[in-house]
Amino acid sequence: MLSSLFFCLSASLAAVHPALEKELFTIRDPSCERRQFRSSMKKIGEYLALDVARDLNTHEVTMKTLLGKEAVHSLVLEEIVLVTILRAGLPLVDGFLEVFPDAEVGFFAMKRDEKSLKAKIDYIALPSLEGKTVILVDPMIATGGSMCDAILHMKQLHPKKILAAGAIATRDGMERIQKEMPGIRFYTGAVDPILNSIGYIVPGLGDAGDRSFGLKID
Repeated sequence: MLSSLFFCLSASLAAVHPALEKELFTIRDPSCERRQFRSSMKKIGEYLALDVARDLNTHEVTMKTLLGKEAVHSLVLEEIVLVTILRAGLPLVDGFLEVFPDAEVGFFAMKRDEKSLKAKIDYIALPSLEGKTVILVDPMIATGGSMCDAILHMKQLHPKKILAAGAIATRDGMERIQKEMPGIRFYTGAVDPILNSIGYIVPGLGDAGDRSFGLKID
């Protein structure tokens, strides 16, 4: 089991962020329509990104204002690459782009085998990751398998570090990623207790991709 310190550092942000709690409540509601679902997921991305930003390296920049006085601000020093898994991650990564508007963005496409619950990578579009800070964004961290596959591939491209963020995660998924990919730090809105037999988070919210964009035809 992971230490209590690990969960203290990286688990539910909603416990201390009532505005985020409201958006999580909205996306869990079965009656939430697609437009509102995407909007709330984007806001969750913004809140998570702000939390991530607090832990990034910064440098002080001095400027003169119109009043001729100097103001000093600490700005993020790191080169950010946002990476998400299509298609469910698109609204969440849009929220991250509000906080990191100059970030590069990369994409994975994966298809899950509903029997084995394992995902196969079908498509990869990544910028150079060498020496950069990668934030892997996925709305639902369930088994952790998709994230492990994406992280394993990206580690070969020599990023400075990889962070992981999701709207909702399970302890099982987080523990698996931490075991297989040590040192990955998590930022998540909520940690749900159950991963059911078909790989869905419970209580969860259903399929985030379908909730955002409609049912897909296999």
